[in-house]
Amino acid sequence: MGSQTGILLQQLMRAHHNACMAALARRGVRDVGSPRLLWELSTYSDDPARAPTQKELADKLHSAPPTVAASLKVLERQGYVARRTDERDTRRNRVAITQKGRDVIAQSMDAFRQVEEHMYHGFPPEERALADGLLSRMLENLYQIGGDRRCDPPPDPLGPAPPPPGPSHDPF
Repeated sequence: MGSQTGILLQQLMRAHHNACMAALARRGVRDVGSPRLLWELSTYSDDPARAPTQKELADKLHSAPPTVAASLKVLERQGYVARRTDERDTRRNRVAITQKGRDVIAQSMDAFRQVEEHMYHGFPPEERALADGLLSRMLENLYQIGGDRRCDPPPDPLGPAPPPPGPSHDPF
């Protein structure tokens, strides 16, 4: 089961991603390169003082801060988000979703619901809940051994591993 599980999970992730992109394209919102980031911003209140910082978003999304910064730059250029200097700490920027961003989120959420309904087609509610629970447990298990990108992996009890040959390329 070991290696087959990893292959199936990779195929599932890729198929899910492709289905989501196709559903977004059908709704004319294909240009939203970071719908998950935009959705996260939509969960915050419209009060600028309560808007998250880039660092807070990176932590929440388990992403590297430079990745979030690059995504925000694109979303800002497209008019989906706005950055404002924090009134209490001018070194920090707070990020808020715009009305245009909220509108595209509504369309995106419809697309994601459609993909999820199709993905779980024929699954009774108990199996859907079981699948969600199993995936959540697997994710938590991987976080414990360094699967969380926000943390450094735990030290190897056998000592440091030799450096990889050549530049590292993350396929994900």
